Order: sequence, then structure tokens, then C-alpha cells
Amino acid sequence: MSWSAFGHKNMFNPRWHLRKERFSKSMIFYCLAMLISLAAECTATYSLTKYEHHQTNIERLSNFTAQVHNNNLIDAEITTIVFCVLVATLFGADFFFLLFWPKRTYPRWYNITKKILAVIITAGMLAAAIVSNAVVTKHSETITGVSPETAQGYVDLYFRPPLKYRTWSVNVAYVVLLWIAFAFTAASTVLMFLAVDHEQRYGPESFDHDPEDTRLANEKAARTSGASAV
Repeated sequence: MSWSAFGHKNMFNPRWHLRKERFSKSMIFYCLAMLISLAAECTATYSLTKYEHHQTNIERLSNFTAQVHNNNLIDAEITTIVFCVLVATLFGADFFFLLFWPKRTYPRWYNITKKILAVIITAGMLAAAIVSNAVVTKHSETITGVSPETAQGYVDLYFRPPLKYRTWSVNVAYVVLLWIAFAFTAASTVLMFLAVDHEQRYGPESFDHDPEDTRLANEKAARTSGASAV
């Protein structure tokens, strides 16, 4: 393992199949999938925390006479958080494995497991995006157990976050980020499938790479290893 792996020359080395596409190709799919997923996760977590505090404050103020209902949003945000963490875990691990050990080949069971997890996570991200979109655009937090006038008094006192989910920019932001994260997760999954299929058939090196460059690189690595041993 060497920190020089993070250098531009190593990250975009054409020697490895789909290396440039995995790390670059206009946008860094793996990195964007991870970073935007984490942004969506953090935004959803902030919203979840605020609505839970909103519920707690109103119910305590009413001496638990009022009941605040926002489970639809909480459930959608928990789903979002879980799958965004899984995106960062799977593609983050694959990112570092590609970066530090590009020549390593993995057993068939590992590649199959990785593919299955990528499909499940991508499907989960899509489900989270659809559910979150529906909840935020069509639903609201509700207060029961007290008169409408009393409920409105609580809302006036605790006006943030608002009852209507779509009127709070934080909720809109997390849904938008989630859709973008899903798009990059799907793209990363496609690249992962293409790269794994190529590696299982031909090994990790690219067809476009000159074999002479590979031979010279191997000789250099051998000399370096020999010098280190001495």
C-alpha cells in the first residue's frame, strides 16, 4: 500500500481496464456516488432529527395529550440513510481496492457477491428515492388529540420545521440529492459489472494497454523488490 496510489498518474493509468471510466469519464462515478449519497444521508439525518425534536417538544408541551404523526417521513429518511451508508461502504471499499491493488484478481464467489450487493443497493436507492419523493411532495406532519386551535398554537410556537414537508428546503434538498445519488450509483454499478466481467475473462489489464509497458513495469517492480530485500 502506498499513498502514491492517489496520484493522478496512478489513478488514471490506462493499463487497467475501465480504470479511467471508474475514476474519471467526465465525472468520477464512484466518488460522486459515495459523496452525494453521504450528502443525502446527512441532509436526511438533519431533517429526521428536527422532526423528532418537533414531535417531542409539542407532545411534552401538551403534557402528552397531543400526538404528532410524522412516521411516514421518518421511515423514508431511515431507508435513505441505510442505503446511502451501504453505497459508501460497497463502492468505497471497491474504490480503495482498485486504487491500492489493481493487479489483484478475486475469486468468483466474491465477484458474484459484489454484483448482487450492488444490484440490491441500487434498487434500494431507487426505492428510497421514490418513497421519499412521494412522502415529501404529498404528505404532511399531523397533530391529533387536541382541538385545531390548540394544535395551531403549538405550530405557531414551534414553526420550524413546518408541517408540510415540501415547504421546507431541507426536505427538498435531501430528495434531490437522493435522486442524483441514485443515478451515480446505477452508473457505478454498470461500470462494476463491465469491469468484473472483463477481469474474470481476461484479467485486470486493458486491451488498449501496450504489453511492452506491462513488461517494463513488471521489471521495474522486480528490481524495486530486489533492492528492498537487499
